[in-house]
Parts: sequence; C-alpha cells; structure tokens
Amino acid sequence: QVDAEIICADSRTIYRYFDIGTAKPSKAEQGGIPHHLIDFVEPEVEFTAAKFKDMAELLISEISGRDKLPIVCGRTGFYSRALLEGLSMPDVPPQQELRDQFEREADENGNLYLHDKLKNLDPQTANRLMVNDRFRVIRALEVCISTGKTFSSLAGKHEETYETLWIGLNFRDRDKLREILKLRLAEQMKQGMLEEVQNLYARYGRSQRIMKTVNYLDLVRFIDGEMNLEEAVAEAERRNYQLARRQMMWFKTNPQINWHYVDETPREKIEVDVLDQVRSFLRPS
Repeated sequence: QVDAEIICADSRTIYRYFDIGTAKPSKAEQGGIPHHLIDFVEPEVEFTAAKFKDMAELLISEISGRDKLPIVCGRTGFYSRALLEGLSMPDVPPQQELRDQFEREADENGNLYLHDKLKNLDPQTANRLMVNDRFRVIRALEVCISTGKTFSSLAGKHEETYETLWIGLNFRDRDKLREILKLRLAEQMKQGMLEEVQNLYARYGRSQRIMKTVNYLDLVRFIDGEMNLEEAVAEAERRNYQLARRQMMWFKTNPQINWHYVDETPREKIEVDVLDQVRSFLRPS
C-alpha cells in the first residue's frame, strides 16, 4: 500500500539454512515484496553490525532512488540502532582464537570475570553492557585487544543520517507474550525444526552460530543426549521468552518508537493506525 521494499535487520535470518528455527518469512509470507539482507550469508561466515550498516545504507539509497519507501524491519536492535541512530561501528574482523579463549575463561570463571576484564580495559563500554551479555562483552574485548584501542573510542555516535518513523509491536500482558511464543515454538516443531537442526549440526557441528541461536542450541543438546526432547523444548520456551524480553528492553530505550499493543488492539485497527502514521510521515509539511 505504500510501495515499499523491506530491509531485514535480524542477525539470524541473514544466514542460509537457518529457516524454521529463526521464523524466517517464507516466500509466500514475503508476498512478492522485495526483501533485502535475508537468507544470503553462509553459516560459517562472520557478519558484523558494521557490515550490515554499510550494506543497508547502500540499499536505502538504491530503494529511495527508485522512488520507493525503505522499511527496516527486524528484531536485532543493535543493527537498527547502528543504521538509524548514527552509531559508527568498529569494522574489526573476528579473532576466533581470542573468542575461543574468552569463551573458555567465561565457562571456567563466569561471565563476571570477563566483564571485570573489560572494565579494566574499557570502563565506558563495560558500564553499558550487562554482565551476562557474553557475546557483546567478548566482542568489545576482542576489539580492545586486537586494535589496542577501546571499543568506546571506535564506536562513536554522529548525527543521524535519516529521518525515521519508528513503529513497534508489543504486548502489555507478558503472560500473553509467553503463551504466543510457546504456540509459535510448537508450530516450528511441527514444521520440522528438529530435522533442520539435525541437518545443520551434521554439516557444521557445534559451531558458534548453532550454539548461540535460540531453539538450535537446546535441540543440539537433545541430539547429543544431554536432555530429552521434552526438556529441550521447555528450555527453548524459556530462552525464547528471555530473548523477547531482552529485545523489548533494548527497543524501549528509544523514546521515538510508536508502540502498538497486539494484545489490546485488533490487528485490523493496528494496520489502519500504522498506515495513517506512515502517510502522515510521508506527507510534505
């Protein structure tokens, strides 16, 4: 209705073969509308927020040049903020040996040990990262050690490049959110998610990617005999809810988001309201 193309801002749906477990939209669900930055990276390839930002900026220019509306849509707040809130990201290649070392240290000594190490090297970054956000703590340590500079000095903020209308979907009732996540997981299992994980595991083993993605890591533990299937699904339910809460907490820090609550307002009304917001946003002042 608004002649748009979609740029996907999700750190997992970018990967090929991670389809059912990431709730990647099918071709039918995409409805013939061009979707960019989805299903295009091989699982063994590292893809950073800096790469996402560079590619998305080019796409925004190309889409706008076709007189179409770019819509950035996705669950990875760090990607959206890097692109739309003027964050500059350190484009430092992954250092796998360092990452493996930090993973071992965290496994042996706990996440607080790594967080304290980062606090000594870069207190500014450590203060904004939660102790249990192991992935980003490791990334910050990796950048500090490989460049000799702090992550905070390399990841600055400049004036926002784009005028952006922010729209978010949310739940008032957390129990309803938990229930719909549980229903989605049950549907994913029916669609063959276990077989998808088995195929990826057979091909890539206990890789960083598969062991850091919700749904996949617990089914790998079932495949390895660490728990039964019922336990794996229950653990995946818990992780799904934790991830959803973290995502909402991240986006809630943005005061510009226009929130629509799906457990309070019918879908049809939300669609009308969002289209009104978009048309008002596009209307010349």
